Amino acid sequence: MTDNQEIGADPALKGPSRPQGFAAFMRLPGVKFVLIGIITMLLLVPTLLVWALVEERAQRADEVASRIANGWGQKQTINGPYLAVPMIRDLEETSASGVVSRYKQTSWVLLMPETLDVKADLQVEDRKLSIYSLPVYNAKVKISGRFQPNPATALAEMDGTPDFTRAFLVMHIADITGVRSNVDLMIDGVAVQPFEPGMRSIFALRPGLYNSVNVSDYDKTDTGIHGAVEQAKIEKGFSFAMNLSLNGSSRLSVAPAGQTTSLAVAANWADPGFEGQFLPETKTISAEGFKANWTIPYLARGVAKISAGDVMPFSSNVMQIGLVQQVKFYQLVSRTLKYSIGFVSLVFFAVFILELKGGRSVHWVQYVLTGLALIIFYILLLALSEHVGFGPGYAVAACATTLLISFYVGSVTQSRKSGLSLATVLGLSYGVLYLVMREDEYALLAGALISFVTIAATMYFTRNIDWSGRGLKD
Repeated sequence: MTDNQEIGADPALKGPSRPQGFAAFMRLPGVKFVLIGIITMLLLVPTLLVWALVEERAQRADEVASRIANGWGQKQTINGPYLAVPMIRDLEETSASGVVSRYKQTSWVLLMPETLDVKADLQVEDRKLSIYSLPVYNAKVKISGRFQPNPATALAEMDGTPDFTRAFLVMHIADITGVRSNVDLMIDGVAVQPFEPGMRSIFALRPGLYNSVNVSDYDKTDTGIHGAVEQAKIEKGFSFAMNLSLNGSSRLSVAPAGQTTSLAVAANWADPGFEGQFLPETKTISAEGFKANWTIPYLARGVAKISAGDVMPFSSNVMQIGLVQQVKFYQLVSRTLKYSIGFVSLVFFAVFILELKGGRSVHWVQYVLTGLALIIFYILLLALSEHVGFGPGYAVAACATTLLISFYVGSVTQSRKSGLSLATVLGLSYGVLYLVMREDEYALLAGALISFVTIAATMYFTRNIDWSGRGLKD
């Protein structure tokens, strides 16, 4: 047997086997760090699946809320009243044979009241269906104001002749099924014929449309009420008043239909949201409810006191009061998911540092299981929030996840100190994350600071690590 044959035949002279070499390579700190990063990226897949689940549950909640609103009343908008006046034009047309035909053409103008005063008292309650709820209200609305005299003078600049015998008051109400009483009309303090349903030849734009240029019939709505007014009253000017009992949900919007408009709203709801073109001048919010007041002068509206055409102005330029739900947990869970990768990275860094300091290796499968436990936290948070609310649900889910992961990592590393250290990191992280979710205005700043502190701590605790493993003995 030759020397070469002896060397090839003796197993004792071989180097480390292939599996042993690969295992040693995978234990290198640098390789383990890269592997943790890959695992973190792969966890994006279950995170996106959880996000899809949250969106599905939120859509389900919207569908149930729509069912509640259909049975009670939708988001309500009050626009008006306006004085609708037909304008008559005498036109003639000559045919090709020279025959002249004469006809009358009718167009509409909307006169706005000189003053408009709206007072609304909302009685709000949470209406539940299954595990979902929607804030609904009954609004006792008092509307009063005055139309100025001699409207013919104001209409002189318009094309056509006004026909006050066919003029009428018209007001848009977004969901007419929410009206819960007859709307009795008072003219100069005297009761006249109550309002009738419909807006006859007048329309309003659907929500989200800002002007009446190039709109289709689908974009228009004629849900509202109208009432007749005597010609003599119109010519000398008149005051009006009406009471309205109106059911609605989630939001009440009022258009500044008067040349000068004032609005006062009170409700037994502690979480109002003021939006729209005009915000309240004064507001008072307490645990028992809120009060808010608006005054919109003529110049601030940016619209003339006469509107030509059959479409009401101010379809979107409204004063809007939203009844904010006390816990919008679907939005909060979605916002929490936005920080999931950073949160998983923080926990993985903590486990990695504990592994390096303790000398006990943590297998990549155990990192995967830890990451999945962190993802399960969001499912647990979603399920609990639907039943007990976001705050209690977050507390239970965070405590359960913290105990599970800290106990698991402590057992893997065989170190009670490591488990307690990780429990501290998780507890602080969940606490900070909760504060970030509650303070939306500071979420970006807090997230940036947390990321900076995380990477700074990682750099500090790993500053003496031999990432390449060159210092390891064979």
